[in-house]
Amino acid sequence: MSELKILFAGDIFPVAKNIQLFREGKQKEIFGEKICKLFESADYSVCNLEGCLTDTGIPVAKVPPIVKAPTDTLNAISSLGIKAVTLANTHTFDFGTVGHNEMRDALAKYHIDFFGTGDSIDNIKSHITLDMKGKKITLYTVTELFAFNTPGKNNAGANGYDEYAVCCELAELKENCDYLIVLYHGGAEMTHYNSMAIRQRFHRMADNGADIVISQHTHATGCEEYYKNSYLLYGQGNFCFNLSKNISECTATGILLEVVFGDNGFDIKKHLVKRTEKGCEYDKKQDFSAFEERSRLHDRLIKGDKEAENIFQKEFSDYCMNMWSARFMRVFRGINPEDEKALADLSPKEQENYLLSQFTKSQLLAIQMMLVNDEFNEIALNFITRAINNKE
Repeated sequence: MSELKILFAGDIFPVAKNIQLFREGKQKEIFGEKICKLFESADYSVCNLEGCLTDTGIPVAKVPPIVKAPTDTLNAISSLGIKAVTLANTHTFDFGTVGHNEMRDALAKYHIDFFGTGDSIDNIKSHITLDMKGKKITLYTVTELFAFNTPGKNNAGANGYDEYAVCCELAELKENCDYLIVLYHGGAEMTHYNSMAIRQRFHRMADNGADIVISQHTHATGCEEYYKNSYLLYGQGNFCFNLSKNISECTATGILLEVVFGDNGFDIKKHLVKRTEKGCEYDKKQDFSAFEERSRLHDRLIKGDKEAENIFQKEFSDYCMNMWSARFMRVFRGINPEDEKALADLSPKEQENYLLSQFTKSQLLAIQMMLVNDEFNEIALNFITRAINNKE
């Protein structure tokens, strides 16, 4: 049997600076010559479509960003040679069911397959199966759920991560294919370091049949792990998704993953792509040294090395404090004119310290309990949902 090459790209979506190029199908101007040739040489290619393609949809009530582009921007995605897109993500339903359905119709028009969503919780298209060159390969996708993309009995939504249900489905799918690949949409954004919860999820999916698990959504490259007979990529980074105007070290590069399936298993080859003004291009340096160092550190962590565990935990904790603490505290405080006056001339770190000083230890413990405890989490979610509906 001959080899089968599949390319897995990270997040892709048109933005203001390249939207016209996408509409005109000018893939070489967006992605560069070498990336286009990589896609031409592949037997199949998949990416995560990180937004909603709609010409008529109305945005849902959610915290920004709300990501949208016209349906004809599929010209460049189709011209690049992408065969399928994952829709199990945090922006597919930014324009509700109407936007989602319009996007699915547009994908069909361009002969691009999709998976990861469905018309109801009982009708989710969680996977597609390829039967090519004597190999049967199943691609499965799942996402962390939010209020706006959760499916119900009578409403559309994404395939959400319920560990028991997902692992049962993976075990069943593996019985009927040669290889099973999971595209997981979740984890902490804008950091190179994964959490314990993500590591546990990846190991459980691998234990239940996944040969490869790829984490998207993080917008940053992370590290890799060879777990038993499975390959795990914690953080693929963006492919071509330049939503933020500021290019940080984390978001500047992404990994285009090339997987070659042969008679004796599969081989992994990573290609580093970097962000450009118009989109992305093949990184001539292909410098994976930092990625490899994190991967070695991660291997030590998995083997119980306390120093490595402390480094990962510190990096992740620092990310949580630097990225989210002030935002969370402002939300928990609600409308407070005194806060706005006090925060006006403070640096981000000073804002964080000020906001934290406005909570007693007992109040912080109560918030912690509501976030961690299943009972209080459900009660708080019910209360907040009702309050949102009353605001409308």
